[in-house]
Formats: sequence, structure tokens, C-alpha cells
Amino acid sequence: MSTSTSRPRRSRAPKPLRSFDPRTGEVVGTVPATAPTDVADAVAHARKVAPEWAAIAPEGRARILRGVRRRVYELLDDVVDTVSTECGKPRAEALAHDVVPAVMTLLYYERTAARTLRAERPGLLAGALVGVGTRVERRPYGVVGCITPWNYPFFLAVMAAAPALFAGNAVVLKPSEVTPGVGERLRAVLDVLPTGVATVVQGAGDVGAALVDAPCDKIAFIGSPATGRKIAAAAARHLTPVVLELGGLDAAIVCDDADLDVATSGLLWSSFFNAGQTCASIERVFVAEDVADEFTTRLLAKLRRLRQGAGDEDLGALTFGPQLDTVRRHVDDAVAKGARVLAGGPDAARDDGTLFYPPTVLAGVTTDMDVLREETFGPVLPIVRVRDEHEAVRRTNEEGFNLTASVWTTDPRRARAIASRIRAGTIAVNGHGETAGAPWAPWGGVGESGYGRLNGRDGLREMTYPVTVARNLLPAIKRPYWYPYDDDARALLRSAAAVLAAPGAADRARHASALLRNVARVVKSRL
Repeated sequence: MSTSTSRPRRSRAPKPLRSFDPRTGEVVGTVPATAPTDVADAVAHARKVAPEWAAIAPEGRARILRGVRRRVYELLDDVVDTVSTECGKPRAEALAHDVVPAVMTLLYYERTAARTLRAERPGLLAGALVGVGTRVERRPYGVVGCITPWNYPFFLAVMAAAPALFAGNAVVLKPSEVTPGVGERLRAVLDVLPTGVATVVQGAGDVGAALVDAPCDKIAFIGSPATGRKIAAAAARHLTPVVLELGGLDAAIVCDDADLDVATSGLLWSSFFNAGQTCASIERVFVAEDVADEFTTRLLAKLRRLRQGAGDEDLGALTFGPQLDTVRRHVDDAVAKGARVLAGGPDAARDDGTLFYPPTVLAGVTTDMDVLREETFGPVLPIVRVRDEHEAVRRTNEEGFNLTASVWTTDPRRARAIASRIRAGTIAVNGHGETAGAPWAPWGGVGESGYGRLNGRDGLREMTYPVTVARNLLPAIKRPYWYPYDDDARALLRSAAAVLAAPGAADRARHASALLRNVARVVKSRL
């Protein structure tokens, strides 16, 4: 296999994708786009090389994929600069949230993939008793199509593609058209792989639709619930399995015994990192009435110390113009319906053609407001007072959907009790949102937040299907349940069923004695 990434043949020249800096509103470059008609060619090429890639032992694939991690090292500053520029986020966030977890993911699978994919031999004792040995192998699907978003364009592309590649699949990756420069950096780091094993196609929704419809053998999508539904429906036409990591209306519960210094610092970051454009950011915080005033005072004091700007401040801009429109609409709707603006809000917003929106804290929010009904995906934190954690848990589960959720308390037993009642893919105690970057921990949602898992052993196995290989351990003996159904066979099967169903040890022993006699007769008659 050669060592350059295949580029799909273009039958026509689609309009180039423009790369913006949302902090200035300026176009900083253009990137060639892939024609939707060429996507099927990319998938077909990947399908041709997939068997050869799958035939390499997992240890060998890990050695080859080590080159991707080393390529990130070589292009580190270029990757960070591009992520920071196109996303409008500080370099610290580009490093902490895009590059570091991406490299950790690659390193984790380098060291664990071979062990996770090793064949298993379940039912050793039971299988021996009935003369059947079983071996379960994990086999790659073939070609996995990965469609990834713009909020963490480097890391989330790696989160989707890495387990597929380590599992032995070829990958066709469509990164977001909002951050096409990052897509080209992904192409550059994947270019060290054999031809066709990892192909990047660039374009908008029509390119993503063409990828689903190619079809691929599996689809991994990270994005909004609305788009996830469309992808699931399109994939269903081909019976293509899908893993969906969708959004969240994530809740945090602050108990009356929480360490408010820790809680306000953690929740401030968990609400506003990446300007709130995170599927796991906090969209509603339920605070026990007894500590709500002090919690709010402390949080607002810390918020006032944060800096927002076009340099390496704490908060950057929104990345995508329509997302700014959503944030404005949600805040305006809340204010019109009686919410109080404690920080930020419309009066503090810029109107200079950039995509900055001030970090905003709302109080007095109600369930008829969009901020508690829809994912805002921006720097907006509604504070909701509740009587106690029981009300908080009920509202967490009934009034939204949680990709993640968190509990803030100093009592470990209380934390476990509350967490056990929350419906979410990940539940954190005295923290929120960090586990997406923990490659050893399964990551995914329930309900509106999607299904399937990325990260960890589950994420790697998600990109394979199990195959059971069964071996007859007694090939010289005809099975008692094969033809003919004679008296000896019926007696054996009857005694076996009685042993398995017997309610007590005495009954089981009595039927076991009959079973052994019947086994001897059947073996003698069927040798």
C-alpha cells in the first residue's frame, strides 16, 4: 500500500468554501470543495482498499497510525492557529479542547486497540458440556463515513475517525464546511496513511448527504438532533448502522451543601468555554433555594473578571453566523417573557459585524422560554431556583434532554443517589463536560442526545461487528437433536430440560442421573 491519501476525482468544479475569522468578519482563505457526484468515487476507492487495511493485524495498524500522531506534532502550531482563527476561540482553548484530546485519543488507541479487539472465547464450560466451542471475533464494517461539526473541528473529527481506523475500517471524513481550513489540516495529518484508507471530502450538507447515500457500511455523525434525524432516516434506506452523538440541554444540580467556591468556578467554565458552543455545556443550572443567592453573587463576581476579545482572552467569538442569530433569539425571547438579565444580554451585545456575544446570565426563566426548551449552544446560562434536589432531578429529566449532567455536593453518598436518578449519557460529580476528552470513557447520549458510543473500548467496538465462530468439539457423534427424532433422543432432551429447569438441588440431582444414562444411550446409538 502506498502512503498518500486518495483525493476523490472531481467531475465538476463546485464553488470553493470560504474560510472566515468570526472575530473580525474577514475572509481569510478559500478551500476547494468536493462535488457531491464525486463522493461515491471516494467511497468506492475506500471500499477497494478496506480489505487490505483490515488484513493488517491490530498491532500493525497501530504502528502505522502512530504516524498520524507524529504528523500532528509536526504541524502543531499550524493546526492550533487554524482552529483558533476559524473557530474564533483563544489559542488556549484550541490546544486544550481540540489538539490535546485528539492526541490523547490517538495515543490511547495505539496502546489499547489490539487488546480490545482480541477474539474472545465465551461459554468455555457450557460449550464443552454440549460439545460446542465458540470464538467471537470483532470484524470491521468496511467503510465508515464520518460527518463532524465545526465547534471542535479537529478533535471531534479524530473522535469519530480514530476508532474506525484502528478497528480496521477505511474512512471517508466530511468535516464541517464552516471550518474548511481545519478540514485541510485533517487531510494533511491523515496523508501519512496508505492511499484510500482515510479520505477527506469537503463540502456542505449535499456532500454529507452523498456520503450517507453512497452508501457507506457505517456512519458516525456528531452534530445537532435535527440533522441527526435526517441522517438516520437516509441511512435507514440502506440499512446502514449509525452512531449519533447529538446535542444536549444539559443540566447541573447545585445542592444546598455544595462547595460554592468550587461550584461557581466549575459551572462558570462549563457554561462558557468555547463561547458555550459545546454539546456538553450547561444550558440550565438548578440551584437549591437556600444557597441560590450566594451562588449567584459568587458566579457573577467571577464572571466580571473574564475577558472577551479577539486575542488570547478567556472568551472568544461564536463561530457560525446562524448560531449568533439563535443566541440573540433565545435571549430576546426570555427577556420579553419576563426573565431578568444579570450579566451580558442584548444591551451589552456588539453590532460591529463580528460574531461576539457577551456571556449572559439569566434569572427568572420559565419553561415557556426558548432557553429552557431548545439548545442555545451559546454563552447563555439560565439560573433556576428549586426547592431541593428532588425537584431538580425531576426537572432535569422532564424538561430537557441531557447528553451530560452534573451534581454539585460535598456528600459522596448523596451525589451517587442523585446521579442514579438522572437520565444522561455521562453524569459528573463536582465537574461537568470534561469527560468528552477522556478517550478511555465511553461518550454518547440517550434519547434526543443520540445513541451508540464513541471513545473507550465501547467506541472501538462500535466500529466493528461481532462474529461467532462455532466448532463442533465432538465431530464423530451425531447430534441428539438431528434426525431421526427417536425415543433415545427425546428422553435425552427431556432430561436435559428438566435439569436446567429444576427448582432445587434434589430435583436437579435426580434428573442429572437420568440425563447421564440417556447420554450414554444416545452416544452409543449415534457413533
